Amino acid sequence: MNAPKMYKKIRSFTWTDEVITPESSELLVETPLEITINRDRQVLIMFTPGMTRELVFGFLFTEGLIKEVSDVRHCDVTYRGGGEEDQVVEVDVGIREVEALSAGAGSRRISYSSCGICGKENYYELKKGLGRVKSRARFSMEVLNKLPKRLGELQTLYQRTGGSHAAILFDGNGRAVIQGEDMGRHNALDKVIGAALMKGISCEDKILVSSGRASLEMILKTARAGVPLFMAMSRPTSRAVEAAKFYNITLLDMARGSNRIYSHARRIVGFERTRNQNPSE
Repeated sequence: MNAPKMYKKIRSFTWTDEVITPESSELLVETPLEITINRDRQVLIMFTPGMTRELVFGFLFTEGLIKEVSDVRHCDVTYRGGGEEDQVVEVDVGIREVEALSAGAGSRRISYSSCGICGKENYYELKKGLGRVKSRARFSMEVLNKLPKRLGELQTLYQRTGGSHAAILFDGNGRAVIQGEDMGRHNALDKVIGAALMKGISCEDKILVSSGRASLEMILKTARAGVPLFMAMSRPTSRAVEAAKFYNITLLDMARGSNRIYSHARRIVGFERTRNQNPSE
């Protein structure tokens, strides 16, 4: 069976000047991704098809279930189902037994695209094995101010459907290194992190840009990948800011043409000229 499509045409209607007109809309496809780990633990993620292996590797990595590509013994993808509405993507993955797996072994986790931490047994599982980001990289606001526009230009799936999130890994000069789109912002981030892991791309001098909000788990995923700067297109949550400060991540938002730096502003070139700066920032 062929891989599911990322979008499909749906018949819809518009109301204009008291007249109903039929038209077609291109909408994101929402597909179940069933991951079986070591024939024991099962995870269900609702996702947009595309970069399936990258998503699986990124998910395993940001969950702390693997530390490197070689921890994955096999990753077999199967497409099942009769009609388009019944399609399911199944992934059978074998990984080395690591400490992080034992806490959730034998459990079934349900993770929907809009929920990054659904199914976690407790809050402290989220931070297990995480360390502070170690990076001496600094970034220019001249480059950073251009990234929201670049994000929009590279969101081809959003341009078609108006409904997807994107995550893009940029280098310090503003060049896109890896990009991913999905119905869920957590999924898009995992696709990019997984792709970087599989390609052996170092993240210690990169910028992660997300079309969505910076929440706690988005920052924890960023910390796991070792990315020193995370940029979001809307205001972050308070816990995201606290986590960014603790894990040594520079957190910015570019909501509505503005820019706010919430943590570790010293990575921004020119910070030394900041008035009334706090030495701890």
